[in-house]
Amino acid sequence: MPSSERGRRAAGLDGLRALAALSVLCFHVWLYRFPDPTRIRNSGLLDDVLSDFRLGLILFFVLSGYLLYRGFARAALQRDRPVAIRSYALRRAARILPAYYLAMLGTFVLLWGAGDSPGVRLPPGGELVLFGFFAQNYSTHTILTFNPVTWTLCLEVLFYALLPLLGLIGYRWSGGRARRQAAVLVGLIAFGVAWNAGVQLLGGNMVAAKALPAYLPYFAFGMLLALYVERELARHGRVPSLGAGVTGALVLAGAAGLVCNGVWHSGVLQDLPAGAGFAALLAAVVLGRGPSTAWIHARPLAKVGLVSYGIYLWHVPLMLFGIRLGVLPHAFVPRLIAVLVPAVAAGAASWLLVERVMLARASRLAARSRGRSTQRERAVARRLQTQAAP
Repeated sequence: MPSSERGRRAAGLDGLRALAALSVLCFHVWLYRFPDPTRIRNSGLLDDVLSDFRLGLILFFVLSGYLLYRGFARAALQRDRPVAIRSYALRRAARILPAYYLAMLGTFVLLWGAGDSPGVRLPPGGELVLFGFFAQNYSTHTILTFNPVTWTLCLEVLFYALLPLLGLIGYRWSGGRARRQAAVLVGLIAFGVAWNAGVQLLGGNMVAAKALPAYLPYFAFGMLLALYVERELARHGRVPSLGAGVTGALVLAGAAGLVCNGVWHSGVLQDLPAGAGFAALLAAVVLGRGPSTAWIHARPLAKVGLVSYGIYLWHVPLMLFGIRLGVLPHAFVPRLIAVLVPAVAAGAASWLLVERVMLARASRLAARSRGRSTQRERAVARRLQTQAAP
């Protein structure tokens, strides 16, 4: 694939990250205008629309499934060597952990001792240690407290740990057949729906409702798209390219999924229509071309997407600190601007000073590991040749 085409697709993915992060930020700016964010009542169309901006987190899950499963799908389809788990783990750890721990420290500095401020929910001091192990989702005392957005990172980290196992199943069981891998991924969607049905029927608490199984369908949507792309690469040696008409139809299908999700929300299906809609939008960005997706590749949007992880981590602590000081305006648009500017600045600092540096270091470590592995393989091959010689 030409480098210009790869750059275009990467810009599109960063644009989608920006949409996800900005929509979640808008949702929280709206949510924390209420005295008690855990008890809100929509009073008009604007509230109905802004409350659905929470769906940006679903887009994050779909993106994670697509981006991280591609290597595993490729290895299973092409019967190539399995994904190097050490390199995979190094990059995931470098991507998530340093910026996360820095944001947790910043949250402590900004908010600890401010439990009487509107919107601030602090966990018991003795249970802060759970945040160090991404275990805050597993206690009713810590879930959605401190830096509440981090509950989604608990799901992401557990998904990262589960993915090599899913990749191994695809590698061993599929026999290079895409249909068998697809059956496993459809099974994840069915399992997620069954889990949510059980939570509804049995009256499960928030810990059960926000567990990874409840959100597996959204990861699986992205994984199915990754499988399709890798199957086409294996068969034809290139990523499929859809025409402008099909691309526009996918964008409309994505919008229809979001509208359907807002109009009709089922406790069992949860946000399944939105997940399918985001998968259609992702397919349009990855495979399509034309005016319907040209805007998502815009450089300013891509730059915001590049620093979206830091924006996601810092926007709520910064906003709650502003509420604590009493400096945020109440009107939505001025408050949005007042939160957006420092959040983007914090996200940029997180990327430039932490994430980019640690990713580069992880890449160097992974390259050294691959080099040592290659040397060992060559040494073994030479020994075998020597032993086989007459």
